[in-house]
Amino acid sequence: MALNLIKLAVGVDSISHLQQRQENRLLEYKDTGRKMHRVLTRNMPKRAEEIIKGGGSLYWVIKGHVLVRQMISTIEIIENNNDKRRCAIYLEPKLVGVISRRIRPFQGWRYFEHANTPPDLPEAFCAENDMESELAVELRELGLI
Repeated sequence: MALNLIKLAVGVDSISHLQQRQENRLLEYKDTGRKMHRVLTRNMPKRAEEIIKGGGSLYWVIKGHVLVRQMISTIEIIENNNDKRRCAIYLEPKLVGVISRRIRPFQGWRYFEHANTPPDLPEAFCAENDMESELAVELRELGLI
């Protein structure tokens, strides 16, 4: 079973907003040749090898709900211009919608065991526009789906 990570998408309003931010960041860094989005954190996951070998994903929490995930390509330590070491988590570009689940806020990232992860949404239900996902969140909170 895959070991995953979960992280808050701070300042992100929707799945399309997350996607747009990631695309904009890639454009900013196109001169470096980077083709994947990366998340920088202070701490390296001690179980990084398990995450990579198991095909783990980073689950994004948007406005208090787990809504989407991205496959983790690699995790490595990098140094910035000030000689500070950071952990870079490189993500595949594809965003995979998941069945929404409310989650309490937390800081940084957390391990997210496979048994606790929400299932992926069927491809037909994943919309380009977030209207369906927002509606689905509301319907689920009302206990209608």
